[in-house]
Amino acid sequence: MFSAAPLYPLLERVWGDALATEQKVVHPAIHIIGIGADGPAGLRREQIEHIAAADFLAGGERHLRYFPAARGERFVIKDNLPELLDQLWKRFLTQRCVVLASGDPLFYGIGTSLVSMLGPSKVRIEPALSAMQLAFARAGVTWQDAALSSIHGRDLRATLLPLLGRRRIGLFTLDGESPAAVARFFLRYGLNDYEATVGENLGSPEERVTHWPNLSELASQRFAALNYLVLQRTRSPLPVAELEHYRSLVPGIPDTAFARPEEAPEMLTRQEVRAVLLAKLASPAKPGDVFWDIGAGLGSVSIEVAVLRPQLEVVAVEADPKRVAFIQQNRERFDAYNVRVVEGTAPAALAEEKHLPRYIFIGGSGDHLSGILDLAQKKLLAQGQLLATFVTLEHLTEAVQRLRGWHWPFSVTELHVARSDALGRCTGLKPQRGVFIVDAEKPESVVA
Repeated sequence: MFSAAPLYPLLERVWGDALATEQKVVHPAIHIIGIGADGPAGLRREQIEHIAAADFLAGGERHLRYFPAARGERFVIKDNLPELLDQLWKRFLTQRCVVLASGDPLFYGIGTSLVSMLGPSKVRIEPALSAMQLAFARAGVTWQDAALSSIHGRDLRATLLPLLGRRRIGLFTLDGESPAAVARFFLRYGLNDYEATVGENLGSPEERVTHWPNLSELASQRFAALNYLVLQRTRSPLPVAELEHYRSLVPGIPDTAFARPEEAPEMLTRQEVRAVLLAKLASPAKPGDVFWDIGAGLGSVSIEVAVLRPQLEVVAVEADPKRVAFIQQNRERFDAYNVRVVEGTAPAALAEEKHLPRYIFIGGSGDHLSGILDLAQKKLLAQGQLLATFVTLEHLTEAVQRLRGWHWPFSVTELHVARSDALGRCTGLKPQRGVFIVDAEKPESVVA
């Protein structure tokens, strides 16, 4: 979204005189009028009169075509918000200004930006029914607790990551291909248990509403350019109250809360170590950033990171199929569907990844540490963070030597944890195996 902050000094210089004479305002309110797919038929008489009397009329090409007889000077809104703002500031004191928008201008519409830039005292918002409201009504689905967003003018991947697994979802789309693209994205994360409703040209004579029982069927469809997508999950792995309980344990989930084998070695990063790792995790992360968890074990680190930072894609790499099954269970248990599980051995398992990571965590490396470190040096984004835990001096030494050779700044933390344990009729402390935590940053440029 366009930010007005860089324009504030300019606004003060250019329009300072006009602002100083605000007491003489004749037409203080810029009318921002929402229009539904039914066009002028859905507007009140006074709204039509405002449009007809406007000296300056702004809107998209489709909106302006509804009013060919309007006398005002026309401004076509495209990717030109700064120019629109400039025109409104120059005119609103002495001219009638009207901006036409789709549906509710304050719901993923231009009204949000104009109120932020001009101030609420200078605008009057007159909304129409939003396509969102109509779509949920046609689907017969409540939207009061739905996750609502838009992929119109936004990155699809970064927008959808935090929505994975949500019970009800409503989306403004970009075009006729969008519903299928959303379906394919959800399917990539193993989420086919949604039914979909697509509303096309809602509120107009060309309205069409279709229902799709699962995302596999939706993934190859095409729709009219104006459409809205409603998704409702048909299966809940756990009751909502139980899911909320598990998610409330983050950060520092107790080891016993994870799904894990009863007899085999657990391959679990312990609670205390995870707490320190999360504290070291650099911020802020950008929506859509990627976190690689190499040697994910049962997925304890992946799960905590995914719940704490739903805007991230967490790629959990694990070679053992039995552990992979437990990662999938924990993903459902903690409602952490932005975890994508890759079964295989790093570094080879990550060779086809399209998005470079901003974070890499090495939790387990086996005999492949050298190749994993080579991959980290090559793939980690500049100013990205490398975290690793080691229990052997040999692996720690290899990692430190590599980091020094690369001229990456790093630190090493040695962590020892002792937990209470029965000692006869008393209580003692039983030490856990010590852990070395390596924290490094890839510099923007490396000085040889």
